[in-house]
Amino acid sequence: MPRLASSLLRRAYSFDPLLPLLLRECRDLDSARNELRWLREHVHSLNTLHTRSNIWQRRQLKSMVRDRARGKPLQYILGDQPFGELEILCRKGVLIPRLETESYTFRTARLILSQLTARSSSTVPFRILDLCTGTGCIPLLLHSLLAPSIPNLTIAGIDISSQALSLAKRNLAHNIAQGHLLPRAKQDVHFLQADVLHETSAIIPPLQRLLSTESHAERSSTQWDVLISNPPYISPLDFGNGTTKRSVRRYEPALALVPPPLTSSYPQPHRSHGSEFDKDARMTAQQDSFYPPLLDIAAHVGARLAVLECGDPAQARRIVRLIARKGRSGSPGSELKAEVWKCDDLGGEDVFASNEDIADSDQKGARAVAIYRV
Repeated sequence: MPRLASSLLRRAYSFDPLLPLLLRECRDLDSARNELRWLREHVHSLNTLHTRSNIWQRRQLKSMVRDRARGKPLQYILGDQPFGELEILCRKGVLIPRLETESYTFRTARLILSQLTARSSSTVPFRILDLCTGTGCIPLLLHSLLAPSIPNLTIAGIDISSQALSLAKRNLAHNIAQGHLLPRAKQDVHFLQADVLHETSAIIPPLQRLLSTESHAERSSTQWDVLISNPPYISPLDFGNGTTKRSVRRYEPALALVPPPLTSSYPQPHRSHGSEFDKDARMTAQQDSFYPPLLDIAAHVGARLAVLECGDPAQARRIVRLIARKGRSGSPGSELKAEVWKCDDLGGEDVFASNEDIADSDQKGARAVAIYRV
């Protein structure tokens, strides 16, 4: 990370002595001033709830600024992150929702309302499955966007982490209490623990067994209309070599960012004398290891649409090639169509392409792959 210019630090100090500390993470003065304002507002809100002295407020603000200067994410300090109209509670140990995730969730909702619900029956629930749900931000935002138009809606958020599921359930209750979600979300949205990758586990049930059990218990169909997922997709190399931001490496859960090492149950890349090429191939295979089972699950539950978050154009193209291979080997009459979605930070206009051979420059900012079963 390049050193900050002395002139920038002096200018920051002239505005407020705390700003140079925030510049360590923010890197520019406007961002640092915004963060200092948010931290002050947060301390003021704490004082509103519990009357505190001015000395306590100053100490609290300095403590928060020092935490931020050490790289602690702002969302963990403030305790929440806006996500659409929702207020998503954030706690250490659970991945912080990203703007890109918000963007493609909005696009997914628009697509559902414009194309997928026309054939749906009002007596049969429209069913959405979110895998690797984390804070529950995706199911909750989808419910807030879809529930006014879809009277019969079921959304399940699945995660392996009991800590994440506990927070997701808190977010459901919190946003209902805040009036950001309709009260019916309590019945429509469920959070369940399962292992997406492994078929056998002594403690955590495998996903397909959980889905079969839930469908039998609720006397519902095993079919789901939409599968959506923000899985771990960062390679161990990128996580450790500085490509991943310091605050993410130090504070956010690696479980939600980096797929586990490959086991014998995964297809292994070809090995020849332990070359660097083979090492890179193994890293890439680990980085992409969630996508084959996610596509298999989408096929198993009959999802008409699957939306999978990815990290960059290269990974998006690998997913599209995987979809093409699965499409060629799939059952007759079942065709898969893939699109790479480029999501901006504001959830505005999205650009997509469906050609797996498109160059990086044409897919710059690719953040999700959408798969239609036609």
